[in-house]
Amino acid sequence: MKITRHLLSLPPYLSTPWENVAALNAVPIGSTFTLIVSLENRSQVEIPGLDASAIQAIFDAHAQFLESQKTARLGDSPISFTLPFKLEGGTTPLSEVLQHNASQADLPPLPPNVLERITTIAKGFGLEDTSTLSPAEENCNCMYCQIIRALNDETPKEKEEEISNEDLSFRDWEVSQSGDQLYTVTHPLDKNEQYSVFLGTPLGCTCGQKSCEHLRAVLRT
Repeated sequence: MKITRHLLSLPPYLSTPWENVAALNAVPIGSTFTLIVSLENRSQVEIPGLDASAIQAIFDAHAQFLESQKTARLGDSPISFTLPFKLEGGTTPLSEVLQHNASQADLPPLPPNVLERITTIAKGFGLEDTSTLSPAEENCNCMYCQIIRALNDETPKEKEEEISNEDLSFRDWEVSQSGDQLYTVTHPLDKNEQYSVFLGTPLGCTCGQKSCEHLRAVLRT
């Protein structure tokens, strides 16, 4: 038997990290207990014959694990972020913790999920109103300025790509000259659909129709 804040090992019934444990339930049977462990995969494991001291140790270890999960982590970001608040006589204002840092002005934008997590933590400390904090510096991308913009919903939006008038003009057919008064007309979405148009006498197109759209496309070109 091994019980730590990271691991629950009760051979031969179960050995798993606490991350896999969803809930614990101890059922008294006579002078011992049967521990019912509900796992994250929705299965259950029953461990019989445990005494009161073992049950207490298991529940204490699980409680320690849950407490450790309350600490904010940014494991998926290369940037660490902590809020060292002191609770002596009150909460230390965030303005004393987060400050504009000009040396980080060129910091890459924080991933959206990381920025959302940070702002969620900040709002948990009552910082939805940023009027008492210094505003974000223009053209500065330090962590403080990014967080202030996110709290104020001022995160820059991606620039929309400008579309020229030429891009807006729809081309029905692609036309290229393939000989003397002879042109190849190709469908822009299906390169296998091609026609040959002759501008000599008589006018003609391999589609077999007179005054067809392929002929008009060549004349427009």
